[in-house]
Amino acid sequence: MPGTKVTPPAPSDVLRRVPRTVVRALEASDSLRSAVAVLRPDGGLGPVIALGGLESYFQAARRQQHRIERAKATLLKSASTRTRPLFDEVHFYLICWARIAKLGRFIAQATRFRRPGRVLRRYHAALEERIDARDHLEHFEERLPGGSRRATLAIPGDLLNMNGDFLTYGGKRIDIGPRSLRLLKEIVTEFQTAVLYDSIEAVAAADPNRAAGLLRRAGATVQIARVMKQWPGLVTSPGARATDTAEQSV
Repeated sequence: MPGTKVTPPAPSDVLRRVPRTVVRALEASDSLRSAVAVLRPDGGLGPVIALGGLESYFQAARRQQHRIERAKATLLKSASTRTRPLFDEVHFYLICWARIAKLGRFIAQATRFRRPGRVLRRYHAALEERIDARDHLEHFEERLPGGSRRATLAIPGDLLNMNGDFLTYGGKRIDIGPRSLRLLKEIVTEFQTAVLYDSIEAVAAADPNRAAGLLRRAGATVQIARVMKQWPGLVTSPGARATDTAEQSV
């Protein structure tokens, strides 16, 4: 759950005067690329690449959630005690969480934007408990009897178990089910929105003409979408276009 002391990102004064439909049409990656261009003309595209990686890991987490559910179903059908495949799927799911957190921190630090950092603080507890769970899986041997970190477990006998949608270890209970994926989507969406708001704010302050260009393109996208909704027949399949062309040539 998000922290209650930190609020979701709010738009800047620049965007408060822009129709919401246009704001929603803005792309965080394009806006960040423009911000980097005016703030770091030396070509420091690291934050842009990291933002793409963040979205990629979210899509991987989504796929992994399906793999976890399949592994659980297989385990129930076979009545097998071999839970290792399930934990392997959970491991990579948690890696996706950890990579999203690290990429988000990189973006916040590299850009020095204010809003992305607030989003990371808002979801700090949810991110950290899954990063810790990933660490447990990656250093499992250290928690075994005789291991160097066994004493860190509040319940040493709880090495690794599944209880429904929850992974348990050492007395800790971590949701890794569908609800956790919805939470991750919330985190990623808020983070992308925060990057968008700060990027537009930075571009508007440094290069108003460039900011106006971003808004014009978003406005054009909205207008095209409205036209296509009112006149869906304007878009036809490649086969239909070929037929139309043939008929016209006869």
